[in-house]
Amino acid sequence: MLKGIAAAASGMLPQMKRQEVITNNLANAGTSGFKRDRLFVQQLDRARAGDTQSVADWQTPNLLGVQIDFSAGPMDRTGNPYDLALAGDGFFVVSTPDGERYTRNGHFSLSDQGILTTADGNPVMGEGGEIQLPADDATVSSDGSISVDGRPVGKLRIARFADPNVLVRAGSSLFAVGTAGVGPEDMENPAVQQGVLESSNVNTIEEMVSMITTFRFYEADQKAVQMQDSAQGRVVNELGRVPM
Repeated sequence: MLKGIAAAASGMLPQMKRQEVITNNLANAGTSGFKRDRLFVQQLDRARAGDTQSVADWQTPNLLGVQIDFSAGPMDRTGNPYDLALAGDGFFVVSTPDGERYTRNGHFSLSDQGILTTADGNPVMGEGGEIQLPADDATVSSDGSISVDGRPVGKLRIARFADPNVLVRAGSSLFAVGTAGVGPEDMENPAVQQGVLESSNVNTIEEMVSMITTFRFYEADQKAVQMQDSAQGRVVNELGRVPM
């Protein structure tokens, strides 16, 4: 009976984690360039493996962790000349106090010094460093070249990763390399779109359905724990009673 309680209780743990992931996805559904998280869970049946460890370890699920879904989000045309999007692979390169970071959120603007920056004020990097622009509207070509009145003034540095799963979240729609010894390579033929923003790849309807399903699974396991506990209480209080 204790094994039944442990099995039902252990089933609640991944549902709690899944709910956290879904909540974060929904909270960022309106964030440009946001990439949704996916949770992978593997159930290890210790009984089948002949494991005779404690009851608390019975059928304990192994959380494989959260994986970022780097699939592209819908493209929204804004008309803002400093809103940029990448069709296909690649990341904009950003300089931060913590080092080089990468983003798909191309909602950029000019600082008071005429530096192209993110919404948080971090410089967007070009092939020659920070991108300095005059006050006039700039034209950005599909290859990332930037010109003002037909005069070249810089070129965006667009990075790509053979395996984007080496990236980890670094806050504010930024990613950092999470694997030592792995670095990006510069894209030779990026597909930059000006006046366009990539939306989040979160499907709010799917996430809401997943949230409801997760809650129901959690509730079912919770009821199973309560039933097992109630049955155990009856065993202790009634069957174990010494007859008078």
